[in-house]
Amino acid sequence: MAIAMHGLPKADLLRLAGGASASATVGRLCAAERSKHILLLHTVIAEAESRFPEAHAALELADAWEFLSRVQRCAPATVADVLQMPQLGAWAVGCLFRMEHTDADSTALRADLAQVGAFAAVAGLRAGVAFDLPVAPVDGRLVLPGLGPLSTSVRGPCRLLYSGGKLELVTGGTTVPVTPPRPITVAVQHAGLTWEVDIDFWTPSLDCFRHRRLKTVDRAEAREWSERIAGAWRILAVHHRSDAESMSVSVRTLVPLKADGRGSTVAATSASAFGAIATTLPSDDLVLAETLVHEFQHLKLCSVLDLLPLVDSVPGGLFYAPWRDDPRPPGALLHGVYAYLGVTGFWRTQRWHLSPGQALRGHAEFVRRRAETLAAAEDLLASGRLTAEGRRFVGEASRRLRAWERDPVPEEARRLGLNASLEHRAVWEVRHVAVSPDTVRRLVGHWTARRRPRPSDWSGAPHRVRPAARSGPRIRERLLTLRYVDPRRFRELLETEGPVGGGGLGLGAADAALLRGDLDAAAAGYREEIRRHPAAPEAWAGLVLAMDGRSDQAAALLRRRVPLVSALYAAIRASGGAADPLELAGWLAGRASDGRNP
Repeated sequence: MAIAMHGLPKADLLRLAGGASASATVGRLCAAERSKHILLLHTVIAEAESRFPEAHAALELADAWEFLSRVQRCAPATVADVLQMPQLGAWAVGCLFRMEHTDADSTALRADLAQVGAFAAVAGLRAGVAFDLPVAPVDGRLVLPGLGPLSTSVRGPCRLLYSGGKLELVTGGTTVPVTPPRPITVAVQHAGLTWEVDIDFWTPSLDCFRHRRLKTVDRAEAREWSERIAGAWRILAVHHRSDAESMSVSVRTLVPLKADGRGSTVAATSASAFGAIATTLPSDDLVLAETLVHEFQHLKLCSVLDLLPLVDSVPGGLFYAPWRDDPRPPGALLHGVYAYLGVTGFWRTQRWHLSPGQALRGHAEFVRRRAETLAAAEDLLASGRLTAEGRRFVGEASRRLRAWERDPVPEEARRLGLNASLEHRAVWEVRHVAVSPDTVRRLVGHWTARRRPRPSDWSGAPHRVRPAARSGPRIRERLLTLRYVDPRRFRELLETEGPVGGGGLGLGAADAALLRGDLDAAAAGYREEIRRHPAAPEAWAGLVLAMDGRSDQAAALLRRRVPLVSALYAAIRASGGAADPLELAGWLAGRASDGRNP
């Protein structure tokens, strides 16, 4: 099987970086991934021959490779399709990993290596070419990748025979006819554009997404998946044509995941499974359409990174990612920036095609993701961790986002979207940004001596990003998002709270006041919470939100430097001193607050 040389022309790189999804460019990425799969398959077979020669011989791996080559000569398109299967890439990477970490020729290893024969059998079935190939079951089921399981239970090594349109299974000296499995294929067509995608519940190699996968589905569930896919496709084919055209030639498999019990959509892609998107069943067509755009961005970037390094290989360095609670390394941040570039573009268009009841959601999502993604892109550009191609790639993405800043957004949507974004960042900064202890000690000395600090005493204060334990669900964060996603539901939930919180949602008094718009009461409440718990990230973030929009210098500095203010406040309290968060912020800013603060 011939392997072509692949590269990514500058024009294609810039086109992808700007969020475009030209099908010709994505087609070149698909061709590169197919060549990668050929290399991986060859490497599995060669590694098995070198390290596990008995298994290599018993499973006739060389013969399976030769069979694939022979089928390719008579049905090249069929074999190209099999070689591009995400199931093959995920299996090959996993198999190589397991061989690297084992020295034993075991039953489990042989079952894994026998997948070579299973993929060859899939090619033979699709091309109608006779074969006799050794295969092996996994957990008692023989699954043909991408097609499904045979109805007959199987134990131990076996063979599949195919001739004259008949498929037979040879196991334990017995030959039985079997019906070739058929995949669950959803073919949707809208606005002249067709997408055929398989829903794969069975192929073991698709357990590569670090989320629990559904292993079975009934007819009602399959129908629900089909209807949701059709609805999402209508949205994409009409309003996001470029993405839809590219998806139709590259995304070929959906992997259903188990719901996490919290009601939110969980979705994932894998660099080893190009062409597959894993997701729970989203709540509506719009969520699935957004999810597909998001995960498709990840798939494209995975393929780009196979061709070009965009981030240097030096370990270390953690960054704020607006869509995560934990700090992220530069490579992961790059993935987030690219995924949310796609999401921002999705909402930029989709917000104009929503019903009046959903328009606020669309505008707020657009303005929020636009601001967050641009800030993360600029952090990457300033990090010094990008290669020359990476700087070109992220620079083009940043340029596109800056151009979108000129797009008008209704004021209410702007306020709600950016407010939710600010809350997330403030909580993260207090939790993860550690200010230099020397800076904090110097400022404590100034405060104790009643000396005004100079900006140079703190403006360039070094800091580091520290990992921290993952926080649990935060109801305030969810409600701030719900304010624009579903305003009526937000109001219904808020009504369950008493005047000072403590109702069904478990809100504190300050949070309840903030969400009702009583910012003076909220600020007073958060100051009291900070007095009791000086290092509480949620209380500091709440105070930032309660003060957001005020014109005094204390509020402005608190927003920009909440890690510094919180660290200094905690140090003063630990030393036996007294301080007020807003008074301290005003002191750092060089002036007192404007007197309107409660």
